Amino acid sequence: MKNVELSIVLPAWNEAANLEILLPKLNRHLLDAQIAYEVIVVDGGSTDNSSRIADQNGAIFVPQTERGYGGALITGFQLAKGAYVATLDADGSHPPEKLLEMWDQRLTADVFIGSRYIKGGGSDAEWSRKVLSWILNGVYRVAIGLPFRDVSSGFRLYSRHCLALNVVARDFEFLEELLAQQYYLKCRIREIPFHYTPRAFGVSHARLFVFGKLYLKSIARIRRERSNFQWESGDRFQTQQAGKV
Repeated sequence: MKNVELSIVLPAWNEAANLEILLPKLNRHLLDAQIAYEVIVVDGGSTDNSSRIADQNGAIFVPQTERGYGGALITGFQLAKGAYVATLDADGSHPPEKLLEMWDQRLTADVFIGSRYIKGGGSDAEWSRKVLSWILNGVYRVAIGLPFRDVSSGFRLYSRHCLALNVVARDFEFLEELLAQQYYLKCRIREIPFHYTPRAFGVSHARLFVFGKLYLKSIARIRRERSNFQWESGDRFQTQQAGKV
């Protein structure tokens, strides 16, 4: 078996129609780039033919072992064999060509965030979701002191050593808690601009209002626990944007 350089984790729940478009596109880009990779579709209990679509496109299809979006990512991280692990949404909103841009720059940082909110990025989401996303990101920046424009983006590339962490959250706030721990532990983090395009098929499973209480608990938990990471305000790890190494 070939050594896997890059593992791609796709949390999915009834995303067969989108996977049928995304998986061939991922395969094409990664094969052209000659990257030794694996794609892991972590299923949250789909009732459509997601399993068949994954199998037809050479992806590993596994049920998640813990609840929630964060639980799906944890399942994928545990199974991933690559030295680098990428996370994309299965709905096709994260462009594979931007993943290759992160990959090409992988030696310049430990964590890459696909960012909608730095120069060159953007979003075609409906205005109400944009406003809620801006508020969420702003609250985390102010309350936790994270100096990133898009802390809620699930489009990321990680060096494996920055995933050996203990994150309590299991829903969508998992992303912010993971990033906070990486920040406090001095992983090098960069934001790469990308343009968000809403899903082609189906309905989003994210409900920002529903998860508002969980986000507030997450912020309180991070503020309580950050001293455990021996964080000092004058000695944070590097934050960089694309082109600024």
